[in-house]
Amino acid sequence: MKLTDVLANHNLDKSLLIGYYGGGNYGDELLLEVLANLLKQQGTTDVTITYRDPEQYAKYHHEFGYPRIDMQSRVQLLKHIVRNKNILIGGGGLWGVDMNFNTFLLSLMLFMARFVLGKRVYLLGVGYYNSTNTMGRIAAWFAGKAATAIIARDSETLDNFGKLNPNTHLDTDMAWHVSKVNLEDYRQDADEIERRLTVRSKTLVISLRRPQSKVRRHEFTAFTNAVGTFIKNNPEKPIIVALLESEAKSPEEYLQARRWVQEYPNVQLLDFPHNPLALFAFFRRHNQDLTLIGPQFHIIITAHLTGVPFAPLVYDNKVSALFDQIGVTDEERVAMKDADLAAIQSFADQFYGSNA
Repeated sequence: MKLTDVLANHNLDKSLLIGYYGGGNYGDELLLEVLANLLKQQGTTDVTITYRDPEQYAKYHHEFGYPRIDMQSRVQLLKHIVRNKNILIGGGGLWGVDMNFNTFLLSLMLFMARFVLGKRVYLLGVGYYNSTNTMGRIAAWFAGKAATAIIARDSETLDNFGKLNPNTHLDTDMAWHVSKVNLEDYRQDADEIERRLTVRSKTLVISLRRPQSKVRRHEFTAFTNAVGTFIKNNPEKPIIVALLESEAKSPEEYLQARRWVQEYPNVQLLDFPHNPLALFAFFRRHNQDLTLIGPQFHIIITAHLTGVPFAPLVYDNKVSALFDQIGVTDEERVAMKDADLAAIQSFADQFYGSNA
């Protein structure tokens, strides 16, 4: 059973859709945009979306006719859990290295919703990894036991949730289903990015990532510092610095990127907010001229699906599981701790040519 089978064969009207939506993170907003498209295609009309700041929704998404509630309002959240028949968890590696207390509370809530309120719970395109902590394993137990069905996005998740729930099935990350979305509907969104960026020749896209875990903070800080030195050493190479979160979430990264743009004429800034499928369409338009160096899971998927070469950076098991799926060998992978100046320069030289 795949994600599309669940959407086609289960009555998902009267559903509450929950994810880390509304925080301005490219990956989370991409998952929501793809899933909303798929639900609409199936004729599902009665879906309520939890969103961190509903007033910001239009900056990132098309309108599908699904009402939004503020996911930070416990009163609204509880009211809609009681009101709806189904709870949908819409993708993401929730039970992994970035595990936090909010995910624990969400998992506990799913358990209560299933066994106290009798709701149907669907975990769609989710990830559960051995890299999570003890709290993450406990939370995954609650979520796994609560689920009516689980669509795992990789084999590691299938193994982990399969031990908890026999109704666990293997698919891919939800972003893979972008092939079922009509990207022509996003032409104007992609045109807006085109007006902000110029791509006339080989151009390197480098995405910065805000460290979300204290365990990995030094690695991402070192990566950003190495990127700064690389930019300084390569003033002739066209570079786009991509920030895949809102400025409110990543103020230090925005400040640093704007300094580079001001100092180096060859550097452009790709910032949020915009519709995530606009960036997907932009990558597809320029796949002959772009390459990517970036650690984020969903920007790597975007590069892979649009035919853009990428540096195989790994910071968590979920990225390793992704590389297992798409055939990146262990020898080719670069751990974040090794993503230093030499590694960045080597990958760029392969793309531009060492004499560029």
